[in-house]
Amino acid sequence: MKNLKYVLIPIICMGLGSCNQQEKKKGESQMESRNDTQTGPFNLASLKVGQNINDILKSGGITTKDTVHCDDVTLIGNERLAFTSEKMLHFNGISLDGKNSKNTNKVLLHFGKVDQEIGPLANEKEDELGMYQLDIYTEKENKALFENLNQTFQKPVFTTIHESLESEVKDNEIIQTPNKFKQEVAIWKENGLIYYYCETQIDNKPDEYRCNLFVFKDKEWKDLLKGAGYPDLDKIS
Repeated sequence: MKNLKYVLIPIICMGLGSCNQQEKKKGESQMESRNDTQTGPFNLASLKVGQNINDILKSGGITTKDTVHCDDVTLIGNERLAFTSEKMLHFNGISLDGKNSKNTNKVLLHFGKVDQEIGPLANEKEDELGMYQLDIYTEKENKALFENLNQTFQKPVFTTIHESLESEVKDNEIIQTPNKFKQEVAIWKENGLIYYYCETQIDNKPDEYRCNLFVFKDKEWKDLLKGAGYPDLDKIS
């Protein structure tokens, strides 16, 4: 797990005559102070496993032409689309749009693609969402996401922090560096869905900071993440 970084979240004045322009400006100002990341109608938090991928893209005002390259892998029988568009990076009213000097925040939609000759390989269903994934590389947006998860789902069913020294491969040998490696894991369960959160920090390497949120239901996705080196997946019953 120490090498995870290489392996691979308007006030409408319905007024009558008393709703004047001054009151409108005051209301808008108050709203901005409450939430300066208020976003549009698309909401990742409302996505459900089994939704049609084309319906999801339509609701986000986006097409497959907007996808970006991503090295993350998915299961056999499934495909994925990755987006960095601000249109898609909304979660319960907050914007997760952002980037650091190395990476841009993105959402990945993993969906079924059945070979018509072979048939389903891993219980996938044609064009149905199996899991969505958030890759967040900016601390401000990650903090907003984590706070939102806690407010929405309350206490996680599991949470822990792993601390060790970072390891690197040099001359085909694994060596420890003086850099502190820290991971925070939290798991929520809500309406049959698993929300698996993992934040990774490495001292002296701010560009390696990342937060991942995986939202899924079926065991096959749990096995995929476990195989990729994410910890504590055995805590999901």
